[in-house]
Amino acid sequence: MSTYVVMAPPEYENLAGDPRQTDRLAFVPDRFSFAAFFFSVLWLLFHRMWLVLLGYLAVTLVIELIALSAGEVAMAVISVTIALLFGFEAQALRRWSLERKGWRTVALVEASNRQEAELRFIFKAAGDTAPAEKRNDRQRPAPAPIVPRVGSEQVVGLTLGPETRQ
Repeated sequence: MSTYVVMAPPEYENLAGDPRQTDRLAFVPDRFSFAAFFFSVLWLLFHRMWLVLLGYLAVTLVIELIALSAGEVAMAVISVTIALLFGFEAQALRRWSLERKGWRTVALVEASNRQEAELRFIFKAAGDTAPAEKRNDRQRPAPAPIVPRVGSEQVVGLTLGPETRQ
């Protein structure tokens, strides 16, 4: 199972947070991206992450130029390492790009795929808008904290409080 970060566009507030508008939300999984690992540039173009694409191209160009003097094996190792790091960080960069565009995080949903994440988000949002009397049945008040008292002394751990010391 993966954790999905549910992100809403800036105009989502005008929809009054209607959970049925999941087609306008972005469900970004928090996991390794094989598509970003194998097809980094195409993945960035597909998600319209222009600033990240420029940074990715600049970093890979500089590292590849440095690796040219090291040999073919070092160049291959460095290329795979860059692709692996990008595969791990691609979804975080996608969330960062959306936040730069004004999107905000609405919820975190744990699911095995996107469709299940959408369903869980809809049901969670529907449960949050339940009538107050139904919600009160599920919420119980926290028990009162247990404060040990010996006579008039307040015991904190194994020592006496500062007002009882002589």
